Amino acid sequence: MKTFLISATLAAAALTASIASADQAWVGQNHLNYRTGPGLNYAVAGTFQPCHVLDTYDRQYGWVQVLHQGQYYWVHQDYVVNHACTYTAPQHTYTPPKPTYTPPKKTYTPPKKSGGYGGSNY
Repeated sequence: MKTFLISATLAAAALTASIASADQAWVGQNHLNYRTGPGLNYAVAGTFQPCHVLDTYDRQYGWVQVLHQGQYYWVHQDYVVNHACTYTAPQHTYTPPKPTYTPPKKTYTPPKKSGGYGGSNY
């Protein structure tokens, strides 16, 4: 019985240690969807902002498991970086288009006056 309790205690400690060990990573410079499972066929649960800090737990098939608000989600590893970053949103400036309208040239030429209406019948 004593051996069983020691084995159970060691197993529980090992399990707790593996669950609690998380690495830290960051979302890259783009918004990143997080999903309910490791693949595109899983539903999108939300979107992380650029440079969001992630606690990572597992990796499968190019996907990284992260903990967010008490739930485990998955993000694709290509969009995760292993260093802190800062994000500055691009500044969009509006430049109105230049006018392209050109008024038409005068093309009407009035007919030349002739000596009359062409006859002497009047």
